[in-house]
Amino acid sequence: MNNKILIFNHIFWPDNINTARHISELAEELVARGWDVTASVGNRYYVKHSKIIKPKKGMWHGVKYNRVYTPPFNQKKNVQRLLTSLWLVISWIIRLPFLGKYDAIIIGTNPPFVYFLVPFIKLFKRKTKVLMWGFDLYPEAIIVSKKDSFKFIGKILKSVAGFCYRKLDVIINIGPCMKNIYTEYNHVAKEATLPPWSFVEPNEILEPHLETRKKLFKEANLGLLYTGTIGNAHEFDNFLKLARELKKRNASVGFCFAGFGNQFKNLKSQITQKDTNITFGKFVETDQELQERLSAADLMLISLKEEWTGISVPSKYFSAIAIGKAVLFSGSKNSALSIWTSKYNLGFQVQKDTIETIADALCDIANNPKIIKQMKINSFETYKTHFSKKVICDQWSTLLEKTISNS
Repeated sequence: MNNKILIFNHIFWPDNINTARHISELAEELVARGWDVTASVGNRYYVKHSKIIKPKKGMWHGVKYNRVYTPPFNQKKNVQRLLTSLWLVISWIIRLPFLGKYDAIIIGTNPPFVYFLVPFIKLFKRKTKVLMWGFDLYPEAIIVSKKDSFKFIGKILKSVAGFCYRKLDVIINIGPCMKNIYTEYNHVAKEATLPPWSFVEPNEILEPHLETRKKLFKEANLGLLYTGTIGNAHEFDNFLKLARELKKRNASVGFCFAGFGNQFKNLKSQITQKDTNITFGKFVETDQELQERLSAADLMLISLKEEWTGISVPSKYFSAIAIGKAVLFSGSKNSALSIWTSKYNLGFQVQKDTIETIADALCDIANNPKIIKQMKINSFETYKTHFSKKVICDQWSTLLEKTISNS
């Protein structure tokens, strides 16, 4: 094959936050399928933004990479994150005329507004196909925020986004709810849905790590775990109501919230001494710790505020089903996670008016290990068939072949 692919993204290996890992693993998997892949990325870690990654150029698992200097801006600060985006986009525009020929260019959505680069790609690389893999939607994420100044700027940027989207050849969304938002821009690009895969993909359903299970859920028959970020896009009110309803029934069901985020303290502050079926855990640093924690739970808690539907699709969903966990999703019925959960019978959707019904179901499950086992098998097999890294990257390779052949 030997077609040449160029990837633009802010972060890349060895950074281990989600978008860095997905872009890095996509590049690695494309190389394994015969593609010649180069990545142009930033030279700093996302979280440890003061630390420079070296060397500037090199090869990782067959992927050639070059790192663009980026200032030490804090990516958790909105203005500094936007300045990083502007810096990288301008840096890449300057380099475009000198980058050589590529059959296709893939851009991620980190940094925000990286699609500003697209009209310049089409100016300097007219025959090159351009594909965008959308993980987060901007300016929608700004508009949905509560800051009026950012909302105003976001609305202005929507018209610019529409112009850029109409220059793309393919827009890859990570869920049908995200596709609906892209479609509203009336672009002419081909569309594809390719969700992110789990970083933990065991060959068989994991046995629970008993020490971790006891630490998280005490002696409960059924363990429900929320792990990862609890930020502005997430809500937990329905989970607290469900936990308290189960506590009233003396159900053998334990809840654990483990992770970090700007809403984590808010959640902890709402817990009272009566909430003895709720515990908390810290963020884990390694895949081994993550695997032990995930194996310890029976079901995974996942949430997304209704107004964030389509703007973000939590990747922890795929981590859950990859190891054979059913899910309790709190969010809109129009969310991709709700659609997939219903379509493949992967768990329950939690809403204010379904608390008691779901509490009934969880009481039955807690007293019937056979139901838990069957739910695990179904989730595990569904992931392998529809959402695994191999399945998604095979689809990526096919999509690239078809896109390039249509030049």
